[in-house]
Amino acid sequence: MGNILWLVVLGCLFVGVGVGILITKLSDQIHKRHWQTQAEQAQIGVLTQKLVHEIRNPLNGISMNLQLLDEDFSQGHENGVDLTNRVHRVRKEVDRLDLILTNFRRYAKLPPPKFELSKPIELMEEVLAFNEPEIQSQNIEINRDIEALPLVELDPVQFKQVFLNLIINASQSMKNGGVLTIRVKSLANELLIEVQDTGDGIEAVYVDKIFDLFFSTRKEGTGVGLAIVKQIVESHGGTINVKSSPGNGAKFSIRIPVTQNT
Repeated sequence: MGNILWLVVLGCLFVGVGVGILITKLSDQIHKRHWQTQAEQAQIGVLTQKLVHEIRNPLNGISMNLQLLDEDFSQGHENGVDLTNRVHRVRKEVDRLDLILTNFRRYAKLPPPKFELSKPIELMEEVLAFNEPEIQSQNIEINRDIEALPLVELDPVQFKQVFLNLIINASQSMKNGGVLTIRVKSLANELLIEVQDTGDGIEAVYVDKIFDLFFSTRKEGTGVGLAIVKQIVESHGGTINVKSSPGNGAKFSIRIPVTQNT
């Protein structure tokens, strides 16, 4: 049993050291790539604080369970079931910590867009083709309101991520089924993308926070998907907003300035 405790402690020490190293590296990468002005550099501190806040709970859980394991061994308790349960709880918190850091890394290391002539409708259809069976199995109807569009300059890989994140977010809000509407239109020199659901909606107090990193209205949410969407949209010079109220679903609207090509 002593070997089990030692392995758990050693593993958690590696986790702690790894967290510190990763935070330092990510902060350096963010500083070098994104923020050049003094005002923008302040965002480094904000992001670091968000990350520290998110990892505090799993680290506290690890610490508490290690303390309980230590007490069990020091008092000569060797109940296999209790020890196994505590080791499992430690592992669960380590997995949670790994997910937080992985998602933060995805956000912090998002590369600049690689623009190329693309067909937004085809990108959206590729995403739907892969996800439509699962969405429909949840009793969700998909409505398309799509205009014929010219080729536009954007990053196709990143915009598939935008479509995917918004579609997943919408479907997750309709646990009892509903209607998912996707609009893609050309407005003057803008590309308009709207993803609308008939789900639970968002309380007014949360609307302004919905794109914040690590913020989620769902217990199982990571709070990264919509933050990445906003990051991609803004890297294309665009804007994103949401209109919603409790019980009336939500509509996410993206406007991207484009140079149209026939």
